[in-house]
Amino acid sequence: MARRRLIFVGLDGVGLDLARHLAQGGVMPNLGRIMAEGAAWATDSPLPDVSPVCWTSLFCGEEPGVHGVYGFAHPRPGAHGVACADSRDVLAPRLWELADRQGLRAAVLGVPLTYPAQALDGVMISGFVCPELAGGVHPPALLARLDAAGYRPEADLEQGRHDVAALLADIDQALTTRLAVFEDIWAQERWPLFIAVITDTDRVNHFAWPALWQDEHPLAPAATAIYRRIDDYLGRLRRELAAELADGRARLVLAADHAFGPIRSEVYLNPWLREQGLLAVEGQPPNERILPETLALALDPGRIHLHWAGRFAGGRLRPGRQAQELLERIATGLLELRFNRLEDGPAGPTLRQERPIAQVHLGQRLYHGPNLQNAPDLVAVAAPGYSLRAGLDRPGVFGLSHLCGTHRPHGALACCLPASQQAPPTTVAGLGRWLAQGLALREPFAIGGQIALN
Repeated sequence: MARRRLIFVGLDGVGLDLARHLAQGGVMPNLGRIMAEGAAWATDSPLPDVSPVCWTSLFCGEEPGVHGVYGFAHPRPGAHGVACADSRDVLAPRLWELADRQGLRAAVLGVPLTYPAQALDGVMISGFVCPELAGGVHPPALLARLDAAGYRPEADLEQGRHDVAALLADIDQALTTRLAVFEDIWAQERWPLFIAVITDTDRVNHFAWPALWQDEHPLAPAATAIYRRIDDYLGRLRRELAAELADGRARLVLAADHAFGPIRSEVYLNPWLREQGLLAVEGQPPNERILPETLALALDPGRIHLHWAGRFAGGRLRPGRQAQELLERIATGLLELRFNRLEDGPAGPTLRQERPIAQVHLGQRLYHGPNLQNAPDLVAVAAPGYSLRAGLDRPGVFGLSHLCGTHRPHGALACCLPASQQAPPTTVAGLGRWLAQGLALREPFAIGGQIALN
């Protein structure tokens, strides 16, 4: 297979529906042209549909059971705390590692879960979570340039709890600097593999989702300005690549890790487990202590772990009939949960009951592969309009927070120019395998916990 350059731009949390809406509304005309001239379709995300899981699945071309990442954090063995995931927790090679093995230089910019940065033949700047920039840059000599430019991997999201307008202004400022750095690195050389992931889209969606759909919304100008800035970047990239795209020397791929939608209510799983008598806690937030009689506990966004002996401090549960019955009880109970919603009608407000949880998966059926040690026992999937949270400190099962947009596992944007002659992949992980094939890389397969090249 002939090798051509791959230029990949990730748009975190952008669904195909949002992309079409912004393109047709004149906010992202360049994205609209790329979609029209090439091919655009939707993909399904792995579960849980959070960025560390989804981007890792995309760039590994594998599901969580192979790469071993199940969320932003995983249970700390023998304790009740959690350990934040980072690049050292990724147990399968990612696209740039395969490229590096075959002598292809790469620029990898802003990809989540790449901190600490890896040494590779090229450039890497870590995306979130990046606790300090010095450990997120390769080669290390690049750090001085980033510091001089005022580069920040992330805006100050804490502002969004109290002042969304200030947060949007900060996102725009951080994004402007970041895109300038991306373009500077792009111009350094003709990269065989260039990857840039923009996560600011996810932040806008979380904090200002209605503003992207309602022109009269007070935050609409600020929210759409961020998307316009990204669209300008895509337009410049497309123009610079025009000749190579036309004669097949390069392919431009735009893709998201998951889609997005509005929030009607958040659903807090730990309070629900507490109401069911399955979670026992003493103490007040943030100093709660999980007691030994606990049978199950939840982690964001919809992960439920049984309180296994040996895995958690004080855990008493062991594999067997009791554990199986407990899993069935929790799954059934979550599917029977109802949210009481008031709707305005011709005769006045009426009460409507809705299911906030669409599906509950058994971890042992959902995940397959050699790296299941951090896999949850159950994974709940929210119905449209609902957001699942652990919520250990919440007093009740339902509520709202400062967030107004939430992830959806179906409908993530995928787009390529020129259009592929092959049937497009329908999953985020499948997209990763397709990218590897397009670079004429030999596709990775997992064998007994090791990765072999085909």
